[in-house]
Amino acid sequence: MIGTITIIMNDNKKSDTINELLHSFSDNILGRMGLPHVEGKFILTFVFKGKEDDYDNIITGLKKIDGIKLGNLKI
Repeated sequence: MIGTITIIMNDNKKSDTINELLHSFSDNILGRMGLPHVEGKFILTFVFKGKEDDYDNIITGLKKIDGIKLGNLKI
C-alpha cells in the first residue's frame, strides 16, 4: 500500500513531536518535503509505503498531536 500524508501547522512548535513519530516509521517513508512559511503556515508532505496497519497507526499517532491539520490519501 502507498499513501501520502500532509501536515499543516500554524507554527513549528510541534515539529519535534512530529519528527519523533515519523522517525519511528522511517523504514516506511519514501520521501518527504517541507515548505516553511507558506502564508504563515508550515507544510510537511510525505509518501508512505508499507502495511495498511502501519499507515493507520501513523495517522492515529498524528491525530493525537494538537495544533495540526492532517490530510491523507492511501491507494
